[in-house]
Amino acid sequence: MVGTHDRRGGRAAAVDVVITEIGGTVGDIESLPFLEAIRQLGVELGRNNVVYMHLTLVPVVGGGGEIKTKPTQHSVKELRGIGIQPDVLLCRAHNPLPEEQRRKIALFTNVEERAVISAVDADDIYKIPMLLHEEGLDDIVIDKLRLDVPPTDLSEWRRVVQAKANPDGQVDIAMVGKYVQIRDSYISLNEALIHGGIEDAHARQRFTT
Repeated sequence: MVGTHDRRGGRAAAVDVVITEIGGTVGDIESLPFLEAIRQLGVELGRNNVVYMHLTLVPVVGGGGEIKTKPTQHSVKELRGIGIQPDVLLCRAHNPLPEEQRRKIALFTNVEERAVISAVDADDIYKIPMLLHEEGLDDIVIDKLRLDVPPTDLSEWRRVVQAKANPDGQVDIAMVGKYVQIRDSYISLNEALIHGGIEDAHARQRFTT
């Protein structure tokens, strides 16, 4: 949608929300056409119909564990210079942001404090939806887009995460491949085995050269 600046959005498919991801770093020349496309899209659709989320790194430096918010402030400044004011900041960090740093980021980026989200590292990618729910991200999106939706129910998702973390049994699967040293080479197959093992057992992969 962004690459061709398709103004139809999700209308043809009769969907409520279209999610568009733009990779790269703000300020890189490669991403500028795509950022300009979503800026124009926000103007055309209206700000009540668009939510801009910006993923940013909040590093911790030094032995004292000092949290640095300057990279986030600079990144948002660059984004605003292009004409995009983010509605939500997803702040990647090892640990949850302290309230002091959250307030500081909100103040210097012109983003609501509740929309400064701690996107903490997780030991399992399937826990991330629950972590973001606890941060209130879903409520922010619902409010911004004025969606009429039922209360969030993650009980089934929690059951899946629990079953994955605490399997009743175990099945060993040996997969022979040429590039097994690189874990992501067969990520689709790896994930398919994991998904298949969630309900009744657990697929433990053993990579063989």
